Amino acid sequence: MTETERGPTMAEKVMIMSSVHIYNDSRILHKQAVSLARAGYDVELHALADFGEKWIQGVKVVGLRPHRSKWERLVNGWRLYRRALSSGADRFHFHDPELLPWGWLLKRKTRSSVIYDAHEDLPKQIHTKPWIPKPMRSPLSRLVHRVEKGLAKSLSAVVTATESIARQFTDAGVRRVEVIKNYPLPMEVEPAGERDEVNRILYVGGISYLRGYKEMIEMMDHLPKELEAELHLIGPLQHIREEDRDEERLREKKVFLHGRIPFEEVKGWLSKGKVGLVCLHPIENYRESLPIKLFEYMAAGLPVVATDFPLWREIVTGSDCGLMTDPLNPEEMAEKVARILQDPERREEMAEHGRRAHREIYNWQVEEKKLLQLYQELSGE
Repeated sequence: MTETERGPTMAEKVMIMSSVHIYNDSRILHKQAVSLARAGYDVELHALADFGEKWIQGVKVVGLRPHRSKWERLVNGWRLYRRALSSGADRFHFHDPELLPWGWLLKRKTRSSVIYDAHEDLPKQIHTKPWIPKPMRSPLSRLVHRVEKGLAKSLSAVVTATESIARQFTDAGVRRVEVIKNYPLPMEVEPAGERDEVNRILYVGGISYLRGYKEMIEMMDHLPKELEAELHLIGPLQHIREEDRDEERLREKKVFLHGRIPFEEVKGWLSKGKVGLVCLHPIENYRESLPIKLFEYMAAGLPVVATDFPLWREIVTGSDCGLMTDPLNPEEMAEKVARILQDPERREEMAEHGRRAHREIYNWQVEEKKLLQLYQELSGE
């Protein structure tokens, strides 16, 4: 179905909302919204976009003006609430913690099903915000925990991306919590490395210091020169200082910044790579996270070098699809990357193991069933 084609009329209308994410977010549009539309729901997605409305794979996407300030971001919440009241939707599914008060109001006003989708561990995130003074982070984190869980109790259900986030809600007394992990869609790409002989190392996702920006760049100084490796960083730069984003200086190190690219182009880049990096810093918020980039690398047959967290070690080592490293040690990171690049036979073994693990375990079809089951169970509300 093309973007201009309209889907069939459905019995139950679902309004999905985000005041923070762009409309073509992988989890929100390409997984949840499209899955619901295919299952027979009339799905309307309201999220950040520079257009009025269009149809994408049976989903009506309605644009919300991107915010230029934190104040306008809050105003967008009010705009979504007003849209929701006039939407005639049978249920609402929102994806941002700042929409919790509006979700609470929607539940009281409409008596419809209202679902909160918690992508991240919000209280732990507070400890990583550079704009919050350090003495304020712990008390603010505790306050955010109480407010988030308190408001969530009044909703129909909470969807979380990981087991650890789910435990916080169940421990707080939230009655219906469903873990729907952010595993990738089926990904048909050429086997990694077969397009050409360039040793491309990839990182795909939000780029920040806590996600290993400086260490990945420094890693390039420790790789054997004969590998002639390139590092491609694909995703938006987040709070990176100007002196650390000098593209001319980075190119001298064979480091290339590509910024945010369309979802449809990600597969093309994954097919060009030979190693995928997930070298996030060892902070509490990341220890039990399940970064989508890890599973996208596996789906594309890209061996990974990942931070040695126990949960990630279980996935990577258990699937035999990569190597673990200390993310704060660029020299060790380089040694692990070089080991993969220098052994094509072993690299292809890891690639096939990753693809197999994606097909059998870490794929969206498994999680889609849980999403549809949740909606079916809430249909009586």
